[in-house]
Amino acid sequence: MGDVRLTGGFLKGRKVSVPAREGARYTSSKVRAAIFNMIGDVEGCRVLDLFAGSGLFSIEALSRGARRVVCVEKNRAMIDVLKENMKRLGLDKDCVVFNMDVLYALPVLSKKGDMYDLIFMDPPYDTGYVSATVDLLKGVPICGDGSLVVVEHSKREQLTGVPEEWDVRSRFYGDTVVSLIRCEAKQD
Repeated sequence: MGDVRLTGGFLKGRKVSVPAREGARYTSSKVRAAIFNMIGDVEGCRVLDLFAGSGLFSIEALSRGARRVVCVEKNRAMIDVLKENMKRLGLDKDCVVFNMDVLYALPVLSKKGDMYDLIFMDPPYDTGYVSATVDLLKGVPICGDGSLVVVEHSKREQLTGVPEEWDVRSRFYGDTVVSLIRCEAKQD
């Protein structure tokens, strides 16, 4: 188990536990800070963290003023770490955790009528989850007009299936690409 420092908000500098797991990849402090600089103010936002892992992005969002986060993670061991991190930092009351695959969770969240201002997804690299999840996001009404979807993915994996009315901007950080997608309603 290792520790990663938070880059902003009222918990800036505090450590979050991240398990040392084979194949696990954690967003570096540099990239996390860049993502939040690109996003801007998250005060009062409702956040959905897909492929949440240890909860690092959600914790950072709550530290920076997000109102509520919903985390989706299918690995039970990672959920235990995520919940422990939230509890240790006093954020557990502002976080709901779903232990399920993202592709099953999105329709469930949609049926609940939940809407999100900010959706973050950081799937395992080169697994096909990027396009599959974006494709699913198009069909479930959880993104409002102006919602922001942040996709962290490998430069080897193309971001496909984004509706043409959604604005996409990408930045490269070595092997990592951060794509910001602004959801916009279709213009008639």
